Amino acid sequence: MDMAGTGVQSAARAKILASSTLKASSDNPVTGFMSFVYINQQVAPLTNVHCRMAIEFAANKTTLLDAYGGPYQGVTATTAMPPTVIGYQKFDLYNAGSHPSGDTASAKNQLKLCGQPNGFTTGMAYRSDRPRDTAEAQALQAALATVGIHLTLKGFPAGTYYSTFAGVPTYMKTHGIGLATGGWGPDWPDAYGWGWALFDGLSIGPAGNTNIGMLNDPAINKLFLDLEAATSTSAQASISGQIDMAVMKQATFLPVVYSKALLYRSPALTNVLITPYVGMYDYGMLGTK
Repeated sequence: MDMAGTGVQSAARAKILASSTLKASSDNPVTGFMSFVYINQQVAPLTNVHCRMAIEFAANKTTLLDAYGGPYQGVTATTAMPPTVIGYQKFDLYNAGSHPSGDTASAKNQLKLCGQPNGFTTGMAYRSDRPRDTAEAQALQAALATVGIHLTLKGFPAGTYYSTFAGVPTYMKTHGIGLATGGWGPDWPDAYGWGWALFDGLSIGPAGNTNIGMLNDPAINKLFLDLEAATSTSAQASISGQIDMAVMKQATFLPVVYSKALLYRSPALTNVLITPYVGMYDYGMLGTK
């Protein structure tokens, strides 16, 4: 068994999917990791929530999933938290389920509401040395162009992506970069462990910033404080769900996929369990027949 637990690579994946015997010894769980696009509300015209909502509606979740690697690598995301986080509730504010190729009519209506009926142009940052990021940026560029939103793609190296470029608010604003690819996994599985660094205004920093959407909403900030103070699991779950919904209503975060991993386990193993939090096998429980 591969202890890294991140899934088999492409050659093994092809073998497994082509064999019913190998498939029977494989699993394809959601990992807790998520791929997404930040929408920076400090870059005009994305200062207007309706312009941000236009992007949410226009995104083609089918081509974005394909860019990520297809259905064995991920599942279309519609929320700001992955399903592995406590308090997760499924919802779909921007019609990704009913319009997986993009809700063009709703996107155009939002463009009218934000005073940009013919669309607009903005930059998009991505990590040019990561093939998935490149493919996702290109897929989103093509999708948004159908409603008149034109993305100027700007690739940066992963090693300095957060320290020098996408994670520097002044750089993003002065260079007119309104969107940026991102990926994240929770430190622990509640909305605080998942989302404080992404969505709380107190997390915004001058460099190395991970709240690239520049979300600083007093109501959301208070919900994180409430979550810190919560003493029951039910209260934590309720507040986590409220944070998720509130973030999506602000449209500073475009969910792309909840990551999945295709795992293989020897048929000689017993006590095979998947830990939901990380989508990996529970190695401490394994035995052999």
